[in-house]
Amino acid sequence: MSDFTDRPTAPDPYAAIADLYDLEHDEFDEDLELYLGLLDNVGGPFLEMGAGSGRLLVPVAEAGYAVTGLDASPPMLKRARMRLRDAGVLDQATLFEGRMEEAASAPGGPFGLVAFSLNALMHLDRPEAQRAALAAARKSMRPDGITVIDTMNPTHEQLAHLISRNHLEGSWETDDGAVVDKWSHRDLLSVDQTIDTLLYYDRIAPDGTINRTRSSFILRYVTPNELELMLELAGFTRWHLYGGYDLSPLSDDSDRIIAIAEGEATR
Repeated sequence: MSDFTDRPTAPDPYAAIADLYDLEHDEFDEDLELYLGLLDNVGGPFLEMGAGSGRLLVPVAEAGYAVTGLDASPPMLKRARMRLRDAGVLDQATLFEGRMEEAASAPGGPFGLVAFSLNALMHLDRPEAQRAALAAARKSMRPDGITVIDTMNPTHEQLAHLISRNHLEGSWETDDGAVVDKWSHRDLLSVDQTIDTLLYYDRIAPDGTINRTRSSFILRYVTPNELELMLELAGFTRWHLYGGYDLSPLSDDSDRIIAIAEGEATR
């Protein structure tokens, strides 16, 4: 068990916004083809770090793979359980409440594919926690398994966009006719490579009544070279970095860093 289990438990930033998170991310599936293609090659089971409300777990389970979703947020895992149940694949799934640094203890392994999907690694706000999570992912894998890290490429343009003040990130209409506006305010701390994030979700009812929900958390971005060093320190034997879900080359213009890492040199 990691020493990080001795840290005080921080408030859950997703406790009040789990349903609002789904408004934004439910329809996102740009990464699904990548994971299904990799699973076709390496086989399951599948472990998702920071699985949230089950956006990826359901289609992977529907494709016939056993899945484990790890997340530290009970409300998000509750939504994941409901989503898996509604899709009829709950019997193929295991949900594990815990931190990413505890992935070596996640049930259902050893895993053929471990995924830090859609900026999951950034939710660990210190480099030592990120390294510990990567090491735990490697320990949870089959000897011939792989780990995938999908994270933001911190280009100047990306960071400048993120820290724009009072930014409207999106608007969505709910089934009851309300509109939800998501506003963000972010401060960049370059020395620590952290982004202090403040989110406001305004739910505007059909009669014009506004109900605001607030959440805050810290994200930590990694550069490509730092990520490669972390993978080496975590015990991965080889890896490759790409610039998108189509596995295009990583460049200064890439929005994403997609790292695919192997645990042991068995191929």
